[in-house]
Amino acid sequence: MARLPSPKDFLSSLNPLTKLALFLVGIFQVALLGDPKYALLHLLLSSTLLALVRPKVGKAEFAAALSTLVGYTWVNTALYIYNYSMSPWDAARNALQLTARVAIIILYSMTFVATTTPKALTVALTEQLGVPYVYAFMSFVTLRMAPLIRRDLENMIAYRRIKGYFSWKAPHRYVASYAFPLLFLAVRRSITLALSMQARGFGKYAERTNLEKTRFRRGDLLFALAYLSAAAAPALLP
Repeated sequence: MARLPSPKDFLSSLNPLTKLALFLVGIFQVALLGDPKYALLHLLLSSTLLALVRPKVGKAEFAAALSTLVGYTWVNTALYIYNYSMSPWDAARNALQLTARVAIIILYSMTFVATTTPKALTVALTEQLGVPYVYAFMSFVTLRMAPLIRRDLENMIAYRRIKGYFSWKAPHRYVASYAFPLLFLAVRRSITLALSMQARGFGKYAERTNLEKTRFRRGDLLFALAYLSAAAAPALLP
């Protein structure tokens, strides 16, 4: 008897373009319709998908997402009160509706990143959308560079903590002292990558053969039907 795949394995097996298109449909549905019912629906959908995937979220990522949502809500509440003369309750309600959109974007993005490899996204852009592989490869480079830059930043922070190089007397200098070394490392890696690609003749031929091809399967159709049915459900409510 065949074992059913786990939710994470199922979502990972889907074509990256299927997930990207459906998640964008949900995000734009909330943004364009502006109905709280759709915002609540997609909050539940995105939260459920993320809970099924169970990605590893560090304290830094969680704190960044939480501070973004709290700060966004606080700023918009203040703007509604002082610019539109709203009551605090109405201002907070409108601000929370905007915050829900940001939360939906964050949750869907985390689900997409946790179930999609950079290589699969690059191949899907080339095979299904016909994007020239020279440009599609840039998405692969971007997603691969992000963890490397994060690792460099963590190494710099750990080194400075050991040496005791930390002071709040000049916080702008402290932040700048991280920015310039990271920029230097990113430029150096970019130059090394460009030389390596040029040495291998990258971009010389119009087409490139991919060992692992992506295609639309039955699972993509089933997931799309289920997702679109759920997205259309609020329209049936009074």
